[in-house]
Amino acid sequence: MFQPQFVDVDDVLLHVQTDGPEAGPAALFLHGWPDLWFTFEPQMTALAERGYRVLAPDQRGYGLSSKPATVADYRMPELVKDIVLLIERQEAAPVHLVGHDWGGAVAWMVAIERPDLVRSLTIVNCPHPRVFADALARNPVQLLRSWYMVAFQIPGLAETILGARGGAVLATMLKHGAGLSEADVDRHRAAWRNSGAIARPLFWYRAMFRTMSPFDRAARAELDRPVRVPTQVIWGRRDGALGKQLAEPSAARCEEAELHWLETRHWPHREEPQRVTELLETWFARHDDRA
Repeated sequence: MFQPQFVDVDDVLLHVQTDGPEAGPAALFLHGWPDLWFTFEPQMTALAERGYRVLAPDQRGYGLSSKPATVADYRMPELVKDIVLLIERQEAAPVHLVGHDWGGAVAWMVAIERPDLVRSLTIVNCPHPRVFADALARNPVQLLRSWYMVAFQIPGLAETILGARGGAVLATMLKHGAGLSEADVDRHRAAWRNSGAIARPLFWYRAMFRTMSPFDRAARAELDRPVRVPTQVIWGRRDGALGKQLAEPSAARCEEAELHWLETRHWPHREEPQRVTELLETWFARHDDRA
């Protein structure tokens, strides 16, 4: 059974849910937009039953976690610091790190910057940050797919649309895009009632556009560092937001990588939960001895 706690990571409190034995190898799950900690709940439940210590936070700006007030608070270094401190303060290292969508972006960077904290990496439908930056700059098809990211840059517009009628647009997206049940959507609706719960996650997108520059040589050099931890990439071929052409170049930036294709959209772990659970179990078992 999942147990809630709040973990102080200096400037924010992260709401974290945990399950499984304290002494088991740790697996940390990072959700994307507009999800919450329980996006990987079927996988986490199965892994906890198999002896893993599973942890899943609401990332900053989401759910019951702190919601800093400025766009600058959501720059990638801040997001990475949250997860690094979470791992350290939970004494969980090295972890099997799993991330989807924005959670995948954070997971990529944690693995690049702090490989000592990561036992293995699993990325679900999220390109390597350098691959994505290059695609936005050079690939008009991907830029069109990412139209919503541009729309999110307009202060007040997205908040008004997404917050209308209790988050009706978000609820429809989660039901039809991710296949969520009405009960799971109701869990989201309960979280959206908290102040800032719909607005603050949009700051992740605004911070990205304000800091992503093709002329920033230092940032580009950091993204060119190889991913040294074992990495599996799970990708739904029918993702409407992130084209499948991003998957293979992302895997190619890893020293050890496997790429698994699923016939799903953007949420493979929701659409084919058993298959994703099997992939995680196999991958974790292969790398459990890495410290």
